[in-house]
Amino acid sequence: MADSLMTYETQFFGFSPQTCVLRVSSGIQDSLLDVMLVVERVIFKKLKEMPENTITPSQIRVCTESFLQLMKERFDMIFERIEQGILQHIFYIPENILLPEDRVQEQYPHTEEECKELQAEISKLEHNYRCEIMAKQTLQAELEEQKLIELKLEQRIHWFHNLDNTWKSNAVSNVPESLAFVRELTQKVPAVLQKIQEKYKDELKNSRAVSENEQEEEKESRRKRLKL
Repeated sequence: MADSLMTYETQFFGFSPQTCVLRVSSGIQDSLLDVMLVVERVIFKKLKEMPENTITPSQIRVCTESFLQLMKERFDMIFERIEQGILQHIFYIPENILLPEDRVQEQYPHTEEECKELQAEISKLEHNYRCEIMAKQTLQAELEEQKLIELKLEQRIHWFHNLDNTWKSNAVSNVPESLAFVRELTQKVPAVLQKIQEKYKDELKNSRAVSENEQEEEKESRRKRLKL
């Protein structure tokens, strides 16, 4: 974005040139993302028709993200020059040009106090405008991050679809019900282990007692050998 606030241009056009350029950039990037998603679906459809295809949707998505990131970097480099051209040659009003609606100021000049008040108001508006520009840039960065997150989320959805198809191909009719059944079994395991321990509690005690007796006998045998 240009450092100049271009307040006079904003007054004349009714919108800030920087905002216009930002919206053009956002529109182009959104269109690029939509086109890439369409191309991705077409590629997946064509590969699916091939009999010996081993490429998964997740691999295609990784390639799409890499290509989209490369296109974004090239677009940012090119659009920076386009932005300067638009702001300098299309929306720019030279400082020596006075718009017709402002020529009345030549006939009714303001006093020094009024000029100071207007200057203070202009400074305040410029400060607010800078804050607005920074907020828009922050929102734009968050929007781009959300788009990448959306791409990764779709990748996870493809992975779950593949997992669902795998389960179905192995005679698992309903994945959520199967997971719920497995979870119920895991919850019952501690209770079953407790019952087994109680059932064979006496046998465990006897085996431990026998083991302790054998250890004592072995120790006594060692003592006798040492005395000999």
